[in-house]
Amino acid sequence: GRNARCISLTSNSEAVQLLTTMKTLSRLLPSKYRSVVRFICVGIFGTLLQYGIYYAFLEIFRRTMPDSKTMASVAFTLGFYIEMIVNYFLMNYYTFHTHPSWKNAGGFIFSRAVNYILQLVFLNGLLLCTLSEEWSGILAIVLAGIINYFLLRRIFRTKKSTREDG
Repeated sequence: GRNARCISLTSNSEAVQLLTTMKTLSRLLPSKYRSVVRFICVGIFGTLLQYGIYYAFLEIFRRTMPDSKTMASVAFTLGFYIEMIVNYFLMNYYTFHTHPSWKNAGGFIFSRAVNYILQLVFLNGLLLCTLSEEWSGILAIVLAGIINYFLLRRIFRTKKSTREDG
C-alpha cells in the first residue's frame, strides 16, 4: 500500500540515481552557483526528511500523550537529529565535494547546534503566534536553513573549492 510505496522510493539505487542526476544537472551551471544549487537540493531533501519524521512523531505523541505541552519540541528534536546524520554525509560528498573529517564534523555539529537553537526559537515563536504545529514546523526549518547555508559554506570550504566550485 501507501507505506510500501514510500519505502520503495528511498531504496539505495534510486537515491544514488537521484544524486547522480542532480550532480549532472548542477555541472551545467556556472561554477560559482553549483554549491548553492546542490545545497538547495540537499536542503529540500533534508527538510522533507526532517518534517516527515517530525510529523510522524507528532501524530504518535498526539495519540499517546494528547495533553503534553512538549510534544512538538520533542518530535521536532527527533526529526532534527535523524536528518542531521544523513545531512552530514550529503554535505560532504555531494554539496561541497569533501570527505568526512574531524575538523568538518566539529564545524558541522557546531553549525547544526546553532541551527537547532534557531529552529526551536522559530518553532516556538510561531506557535506563540498561534500558527499551527504543522506550519510552524516547516517554516522554522526553512528560516533556519537559510541562515545555516552561510555557516556551512564556511565550514566545508577547502582550498580546492575556493578556486573552483565543481
